[in-house]
Amino acid sequence: MTYRSIGSTAYPTIGVVLLGGIANPVTRTPLHTSAGIAYSDSCGSVRSETKIYADDMTHIYFNGVESTDDNRSVRRVLERYSNVFEEALGTPTVSYSSQNFGILSGSSDAGAASIGAAIMGLKSDLDPHDVENDLRTVSESAGRSLFGGLTITWSDGYHAYTERVLEPEAFSGYSIIAFAFDYQRNPSDVIHQNIVKSDLYESRRKHADEHAHMIKEYARTKDIKGIFELAQEDTDEYHSILRGVGVNVIRENMQKLISYLGIIRKDYWNSYIVTGGSNVYVAVENENAEKLFSIENTFGSKKKMLRVVGGAWHRKPE
Repeated sequence: MTYRSIGSTAYPTIGVVLLGGIANPVTRTPLHTSAGIAYSDSCGSVRSETKIYADDMTHIYFNGVESTDDNRSVRRVLERYSNVFEEALGTPTVSYSSQNFGILSGSSDAGAASIGAAIMGLKSDLDPHDVENDLRTVSESAGRSLFGGLTITWSDGYHAYTERVLEPEAFSGYSIIAFAFDYQRNPSDVIHQNIVKSDLYESRRKHADEHAHMIKEYARTKDIKGIFELAQEDTDEYHSILRGVGVNVIRENMQKLISYLGIIRKDYWNSYIVTGGSNVYVAVENENAEKLFSIENTFGSKKKMLRVVGGAWHRKPE
């Protein structure tokens, strides 16, 4: 049977062990080990939706705007799987449309993973890890969103492999509250090009690998607090190195909120993560989630209640 299109959904991600984005410029293989979680809200509305459909010429749309794809590699992935499209859709030439909904950060992971989910929906016997390697040309950490839950992307700088170490259900007792600030985000290239200049970069790479092994052990024992505590420690180390090379991600009001979280912690446990954007993600036990969500002084940020979710999925081809 020949179809005309396939749709898929994927969820954005938050880094738990940070150093993401530093990759081989040709293969996009990460030059280090990292870890992350896929997130959405309680009804899964924070997401990326993708549609791949048969067409006479390839068109690529991001949020309704056509792109030349000059600085992205969606076109390359589509060409890589042209034989799959020809078999399932009757033509090797397809177009791609992606729409983001409510995403705070990690949109590139979700967009890349949704492509992979669609492709595997058309050919179910593909190895997900082979697909992940191809998706890295779009986002080097696409595996986080592709597999969902808590994942570790192991890398020796030459080969990389993403392992899901905890299902999202393991986090059912916890919520993540995002405090989104309106500071202009540092371009990813600014972060990646500067952190490698630090004298601490090589030790940071080793620490990232050590932290990932610790995360895996916490996952084995389902020590969720331990995972988030280590993520906060990792955040502090990572941003200290960035500040040392003149890149300040944690701005004034973000730091005020972080300091306030330390005061709140005297009353109930919480742990924060800051990746490369202007969001502070705060993990908290469900019993205290509303209490944290209801704090009046958010230092100018807007709040969103999140949870850990599963991997990318596809709808039935049409």
